Amino acid sequence: MSGLSQQIKDYVIGAGGALVGLTSKERLSDAPPSGDPSYLLASAQSVVSFALPIDSEAALRFISKEDWLGHCYDRKEIISKLYAIGDGLVTLLRRKGFDAVSVDINSNYRPEEGANNVTEMTEFHPDFSHRYAALASGIGRLGWSGNLMTPEFGSMVELGSVITSAQLECDPLLAKSPCDNCKMCALVCPVEMIDLKESMNVTVAGTTQKIARKRPNTCCWIGCTGYEGLAPGGEWSNWSPYRLDAPLPEDKVNLDALCISLQKADPQMHQEHNSFTDYRSFVLNPESFHYTVCGFCRSVCHADRDKRLVRRDRIHNSGVSALREDGMHVVATGNSVIENTPYLVNVNIEKSDSESFQKEEIASSSFNPLDHEVIAFLKNKK
Repeated sequence: MSGLSQQIKDYVIGAGGALVGLTSKERLSDAPPSGDPSYLLASAQSVVSFALPIDSEAALRFISKEDWLGHCYDRKEIISKLYAIGDGLVTLLRRKGFDAVSVDINSNYRPEEGANNVTEMTEFHPDFSHRYAALASGIGRLGWSGNLMTPEFGSMVELGSVITSAQLECDPLLAKSPCDNCKMCALVCPVEMIDLKESMNVTVAGTTQKIARKRPNTCCWIGCTGYEGLAPGGEWSNWSPYRLDAPLPEDKVNLDALCISLQKADPQMHQEHNSFTDYRSFVLNPESFHYTVCGFCRSVCHADRDKRLVRRDRIHNSGVSALREDGMHVVATGNSVIENTPYLVNVNIEKSDSESFQKEEIASSSFNPLDHEVIAFLKNKK
């Protein structure tokens, strides 16, 4: 391996990265459009892909509804580290005379025709796909869910990428997929984004894989943003306390329209700076809270199949979430009530909290703008 390629890999590992691989623009030429690195860097020749694992125990407590906040804090710390690694790589490469750009870790969507901002988007195609870069650099393969799956950590990783004009040596592709089609990912998605039976083909770096056929991306946005958290049957939910009046539409047109309406009604989307308009600044702000309510399809996907089964059962037996008046998300005790809100969603509130809304001041420590406004509305309503 050339001196520069090895130096880059040594830097990533030395900076705290767990996995690192190198790939080329040429190797990504058969990928879907979001696999094209020249979209962000016209002189692109290579991509450095790197990954950090999420805390397995924090994720287990999260999906078991034993601890909401630990996983949220862990994700923010990991993503901050990925930004630091990316910035360091960019500095290293530029000092050697090469062009380089660090790809935003999340919320980096390509413009869509007719969409003025993220609230009007329905496709959510990234500027550049970290997953495709990681596959093409030999870090992992796509699992049934479409998430990247690694031999070491399953899908429980956060990814980063740096695009550069330097010509680096490609690492070998991962020959065998770590995914054994257990499909636990499909069984723990509350909005049923991931099909259990139907598949589709995705080709990247000469490798064609079968992954689940999925519902439109707005379905995932509704579930992972938390506008709907309750699974069909009502026995469990993700960490969102919010509920829609009706099941999600089956057709894309109505599903997209619903997602746009929900985003337009969300108080967070009216803030000048939020995690969707400037994700990097949001994450690196020490005062910000990395609001996470789902991602169960990833957190269930341990490298060990037996542990995946345990995680699936933990989710299915975890109960449903409710909102407490201080902004904390908790497990509903059975005394919860569903309250209407002006934000196109209903909210599950513990009955004792619902009755005390008229007596308490509005919580100033709510973790999420929608939670804060809902609490304020219910207090004023009482």
